[in-house]
Amino acid sequence: MPFSPESLIHTLRGLPAAQRFWVALSGGLDSTVLLHALAGRRADLPGELRAVHVNHGLHPKADDWQRRCEALCVSLGVPIECRAVRVEPASGESLEAVARERRYAAFRGLLAPGDLLLLAQHQDDQLETFLLQALRGAGVRGLAAMPEQAQAHGLHLVRPLLGATRTELEAWARAQGLSWVEDPSNTDTGFDRNYLRHEVLPRLKARWPGAGETVSRSARLCAEADGLLREMAAEDAARYTVVETLPLRALRELSAPRARNLMRHWLQSRRLPLPPAQKLDEILRQAEARADRNPCVDWEGAEVRRYRQRLYALAPVTAAPEGFSLKPGVSHDLGAGLGVLRLVPMAGEGLRASLCGPAGLAVDFRRGGESCRPQGRGHARPLKKWLQELHVVPWLRDRLPLLHAGGELLAVAGLFVCEPHAARAGEPGLRIEWLEHPPLR
Repeated sequence: MPFSPESLIHTLRGLPAAQRFWVALSGGLDSTVLLHALAGRRADLPGELRAVHVNHGLHPKADDWQRRCEALCVSLGVPIECRAVRVEPASGESLEAVARERRYAAFRGLLAPGDLLLLAQHQDDQLETFLLQALRGAGVRGLAAMPEQAQAHGLHLVRPLLGATRTELEAWARAQGLSWVEDPSNTDTGFDRNYLRHEVLPRLKARWPGAGETVSRSARLCAEADGLLREMAAEDAARYTVVETLPLRALRELSAPRARNLMRHWLQSRRLPLPPAQKLDEILRQAEARADRNPCVDWEGAEVRRYRQRLYALAPVTAAPEGFSLKPGVSHDLGAGLGVLRLVPMAGEGLRASLCGPAGLAVDFRRGGESCRPQGRGHARPLKKWLQELHVVPWLRDRLPLLHAGGELLAVAGLFVCEPHAARAGEPGLRIEWLEHPPLR
């Protein structure tokens, strides 16, 4: 069915009800068509129509494009919100990836629960994405390309134009007398996507005119297969109690493909980047290493370590932070992926509140030679021995926050309070809360 506002409304009627429909408006052909078509049929929408424009500041004409989007929305009577973002990739980071991250952060800061974000990707974009993923050796998750709707980036995303080709959208736009922004970078065939768009797809479509539609069908089938794999991974995770850590027994009992599927599920639940296929295979091999070894497999942004009979996934381990003072009621972000530390006044719990002076309690990290007697234990021992006895993972033993007063060790966050510094029943105390920390044992 050729593109029309009627076909667009038909697509949107199959979606969950929304309070507001936000069109991500760049000013280009696709988003201009999407906004115009919806503005003409806004009475058929079950919620308010709005637009959002993100100004990345990456092109000399970026401000002009923003003004054109604002003028378009004024002419259509559609409210628009514009957000400027700073895109400054660090060394080794992709400009495109950082721009996308900042863009979605801007969307998250604007949209409310129950809002839908409408993206203007069309069938040709889907074909390009599928081919790029295939050329990168992606599995079914990558080949699923762009779903028509998804919960992603903390938003409910909808792509109602995936059934339409760029040719159809342009024909409709010209028939309506519309104008739009042309980003000159879209013609630079030095970019992989542009090379596909201008050099490959015309020849592909000349030979197989229905390529866009058939590849879209393949993407939907891959999405369905990926859904089944996710269900299987969730069942395996429940069966082996995979939460923060992954027991080696799961990898030994499952087939290699199923074990890799479970590991991908686990890493995503830990909000860590997925590794290349060879790294997953390396993790499987290291699972069979000698029991006295603690191997580590790392890749950009993450690492998996083994201790005893479990795997631990975490951000790359860095040096312990500098010491600091901590006052009650103040949260301190430790950085280095170590979470947040705070003291909460609580009668009969944690440390005796009288130990905390006006400057707070000193917090630092193990240097060696510390000794203490945990609450309820009969004798003092070197801290090193207590950490071994409690099976604290080796790579975090020097990164445990230690609380001091007057040079004396009072407590080890996440583990214990030392005698005689624990608050007694009814005595004012300070509960030590260490939030979002990596698995310690």
